[in-house]
Amino acid sequence: MTTRKGLGKGLAALISEADAPVETGLSVSQIALDRIDPNPFQPRQVFDEDSIEELKRSIQAQGLLQPVLVRQTGERYQLIVGERRWRAARAAGLQQIPALVRESASDEEMLELALLENVQRKDLNLIELAQAIQALQTKCSLTQDQVAQKLGVSRTQVANILRLLKLPKEIQGALAEGNLTMGHARALLSVDDPRHRFKLFQSFLAEARPTVREAEALTRRGGAEGALAARDRQQQAEIKRIEERLRRALATRVRIKPKGHGGVLEIQFFTHEDLGRILEIIES
Repeated sequence: MTTRKGLGKGLAALISEADAPVETGLSVSQIALDRIDPNPFQPRQVFDEDSIEELKRSIQAQGLLQPVLVRQTGERYQLIVGERRWRAARAAGLQQIPALVRESASDEEMLELALLENVQRKDLNLIELAQAIQALQTKCSLTQDQVAQKLGVSRTQVANILRLLKLPKEIQGALAEGNLTMGHARALLSVDDPRHRFKLFQSFLAEARPTVREAEALTRRGGAEGALAARDRQQQAEIKRIEERLRRALATRVRIKPKGHGGVLEIQFFTHEDLGRILEIIES
């Protein structure tokens, strides 16, 4: 089984090819290619043209050895699994294709089997995988636990994959292209500050990219620095509010200069009478 470098030990590494859905009790029919439509729930968005070209040459030399699986919709058919074979057969110039026909297949089964086929045999990239799992969950009204049971993995692994969709589109694009690993993506998910996260993301794409462990250390350090910066901003905002209250109360310019655990309070006056007025306010 081939695995994109971005997937690492994700779902594809945890679901064995031996667990692929097997159709029994169905006879093989020869169906015209132009009567078959793609699976509307197909999770794969990008098909490897080199892989399809290689399969096309194999079909031209030996024929199509494995039938596709379809469901009948009126006088037409929809693919359940086997879109790569269907595309390669069209490219090879075939007029018909061997197919197993399911008389009734629900939308949930269509999505589930297409997802399983892609994950088990020709891996989705990380973002396609996350989108497919999200579609399986939302379109079929499934909990994360139920999705995990169908895929044979833990709920935590499903949750981690779905969290990738919270990342900005640029980072999702790097994941989809295999330029970013799951480990680096998880490190970025722990960073709340968008500017710091983007800066780290760019460093993760550099030729001398940090290891996942180094990336996690960088995000933790950045998180601590971000917390300190947030506290400083909060303190500055509080000082500004106090300065404004004093200005209104004393009707003059006031400035607070923090220093260590204390600071300096400056109150301006413009005449001796003004100083007396301020003093009376303070003593009253």
